[in-house]
Amino acid sequence: MTTPPSPAGPNPDLPSWSTPDAPASGVPAPGTPPPGAPAFGPPTSGMPAYGPPTSGMPAYGPPTSGMPAYGPPTSGMPAYGPPTSGMPAFGPPTSGMPAYGAPDGSGLPPGGAPGWSGPPTGPVVGGPGAGWPSGDRVPSTGSRNKLIIGVVAAVLLLVCGAGAVAAVVGGGGSDKKPTSAAGGASASPTPSKAPEPVTATAYQTLLTEVDGLMGPAWQKVAGAKNQAATTEAVQALVDAAKASGPRFASLTPPKEAAAGHEQLKRAFDAFRNDFIALTGTVKNGEICAGSAAVAQVTGLQSATYLREAVKAFGSAFTFGAWLPAPVAQQTRTLANGTMVKKGTLNGSGEFTINNSGSDTDVVVSLVPNGTKVAAWTVYVSAGKTYKVKRVRDGNYQVYMTTGVDWDAAAAGFTRSCEFEKFTDLLEFKTTSRQYTTWEITLKASVGGNADTDAVDPGDYPQ
Repeated sequence: MTTPPSPAGPNPDLPSWSTPDAPASGVPAPGTPPPGAPAFGPPTSGMPAYGPPTSGMPAYGPPTSGMPAYGPPTSGMPAYGPPTSGMPAFGPPTSGMPAYGAPDGSGLPPGGAPGWSGPPTGPVVGGPGAGWPSGDRVPSTGSRNKLIIGVVAAVLLLVCGAGAVAAVVGGGGSDKKPTSAAGGASASPTPSKAPEPVTATAYQTLLTEVDGLMGPAWQKVAGAKNQAATTEAVQALVDAAKASGPRFASLTPPKEAAAGHEQLKRAFDAFRNDFIALTGTVKNGEICAGSAAVAQVTGLQSATYLREAVKAFGSAFTFGAWLPAPVAQQTRTLANGTMVKKGTLNGSGEFTINNSGSDTDVVVSLVPNGTKVAAWTVYVSAGKTYKVKRVRDGNYQVYMTTGVDWDAAAAGFTRSCEFEKFTDLLEFKTTSRQYTTWEITLKASVGGNADTDAVDPGDYPQ
């Protein structure tokens, strides 16, 4: 508590003084401060005084609700005895604090102190401190002891009700050891023994089993010819990696496999996320054939980790033959007008495909209405136009696919592929006097008269 300055003058809100009682033998005159004590005056703001108590502060008289009275002081609470730091007591005032002189011979406040009613009798509780007035103590009485016990109980209730730390009554500090939440004594955990390394033979068996999971899944990806097959194959690769990775996580390898083992764990941690991301790129058409998926995976950092593991194993262990060296992404094309599927062209009709306004190659198929098999399919380069002659009469649905990197073996684009069809049918009809000619322009334009619909890759005719 900070020591307040001496009051400047009387407080008009305090009751007036009455004549102080006569002091006991050897006690300074009531109302007279000891030599060197500061001048009497009103207490500073928030400090207790002898008079009506401030809000929540004790007074000399019946205690306020839940506040201590004359008895053994609780921690930090004033009592009749040595004053606590900065708190007033009956005796020499603390620095800057007023006091009503010395207590009388019974240890009670001087007569005329405001707010005093029915003072109890009994000894001063606590020994005198520096500056405490001399005089004999009055022997204690039974009624005083009962009052002290009651006050302590009230203080304890106050402390507990306020949610403070529980007080200990009737004893000093405890040397008991803390217990656990369950009530038992706490104990230090016993360190567990590190697992023994597996043998080299057992470790090689594990590597062979993981190869048996990853190898077939990888071959399925490499052989996927279209987007639907690639989606299924990549999911198989994800499942194989999820089943393989945890088998290395908690294993202690033999000493000769330690370096490779750490790289292998790192590889499968990365594979799990990389393969899941790959499924997304396949579904959105960014990757739409196995050859593009192979090129993407072999260039990942996760694949580099696996190669480093194989290198660290050296000749001691065999693993990872299913993963090839990095494969570069390709951008393969066909010549403009190449017939991907030649079919039968023995009619009189003509079909012109104008791709001059596009920067993407396109493959167009003319499919007889009601079937899923193309009559013929032609490759038209970006920025080019091509006319197919001798189209046979009939009603046709026009399908087209665009993309990057034409894989002739898969008969499709491997990246950035899209699949569409024209909403309306095209009719080719030949008479003795005329034949039908159609032209489609593949660049979107305002005022165009042909609508297209997206086609699921699995429904695209071959």
